[in-house]
Amino acid sequence: MRTDTTEKKSTLNQIDSSDELIRLVTSNADVTSQYVIFRNGYDELYAINVAKVEELIVNKALNIAKNSNPENILLGTAKIRENMCSIIHFDRWLGKGEVEGCHYELVIVCNFGHQRVGIVIKNVIGIQNIEADKLIDNSSRDPKTAQITELFMAGENKLCSIFNSDTLLGEVFPEAHEQEMNKVGRLNKLPISKKILFADDSKLVQKAVCTALIHMELDFEVFDNGKALLDRLLSLPVDEIALILSDIEMPVMDGMGLLREVKSHTTLRNIPFIMNTNMANPSIIEQAKRHGVDCVIHKLDVEDLEHQIKTYARR
Repeated sequence: MRTDTTEKKSTLNQIDSSDELIRLVTSNADVTSQYVIFRNGYDELYAINVAKVEELIVNKALNIAKNSNPENILLGTAKIRENMCSIIHFDRWLGKGEVEGCHYELVIVCNFGHQRVGIVIKNVIGIQNIEADKLIDNSSRDPKTAQITELFMAGENKLCSIFNSDTLLGEVFPEAHEQEMNKVGRLNKLPISKKILFADDSKLVQKAVCTALIHMELDFEVFDNGKALLDRLLSLPVDEIALILSDIEMPVMDGMGLLREVKSHTTLRNIPFIMNTNMANPSIIEQAKRHGVDCVIHKLDVEDLEHQIKTYARR
C-alpha cells in the first residue's frame, strides 16, 4: 500500500469485504498517512483520514429523525452507540445536490473532538496510504477541498480530493464556530516577547487562530505546511522562538513529520511544541506524545489555546 516512487502515483488497494474494510480502519487508526477513499453520488473520489473515522455504518440500518427541510445539508439526527449524532449529506454540503436514484450506501461516523457527525456517502472503495508530500494544497481554489492527490486504479490515474473537515464543521455548525470566536474578546494579553511559529493548511483555522494570537498581542508567523515552518525555523535564532503550534494533517510535510524533525535536532528539541488538531483518536495523541509533543489541543478551542501557550511558551 506504499506509494510507487518510480511512477510517483498511488495505487488504490480496493477492499471487497465491508467487514475487512472496517477492520482496516480500526487497525490503521494510529497511522496519520492512511485514508479512507470513497465515492460521492457523482462517482467522484474523496478521502478522509482514517484517524478521524470512528466506524462505517450501512445507511439503511440507521433510524434517522430527518429535518423538516428535505434539501437541508444537515439530514437529521441518529442515535449511534447510545449517543445522538448529526447526520450530514455529503453531496448536499458540496453544493452539488443529491443524485436522484443514487443508492447512498454508507455513513462514515467521524469524531472531530468537539463534534461527532455521520457523513452520508455513496460507497467506500478502499484504504490508501498517502504521504504528505503527495498531497497538493487546493484550499485556495476550493475551500471545501483541503488537498488533491492522484491515485492509480482500474488501469488509469484518478484525482482524489481530501475534503476540508474544518470547513465542513464551520459551515454546518456556524453557531459553534461563532460561539468560539466570541470568546476571543475575553482572551488576555500574554507577557511573551518571543515568536510563535504556527502551521495549518486550513484558511478557516488560520484566520481564527491568528485572530486569537493577535488579541493576545503575540508575535507570530503563519505557514501552510510543516516544511515551510521548518525552513523558517532553521533560519531563526533558537532563543527567539516561544513555541511551535501545528496542525497534524497538512500537505508537503504534516505535523507529525514536523514534530519528528524538530525533536531530532539537538538545537531545536527543547522548543515547546503544541499540536492543534481535530484528530480525536487517542492513538494519534499517544503517538504524538511518544515523539515528544508537549500538548495536544482540539480545534477550535481558543481558551485552551490561551492556557497552553501561557503554560508552555518561552518568554
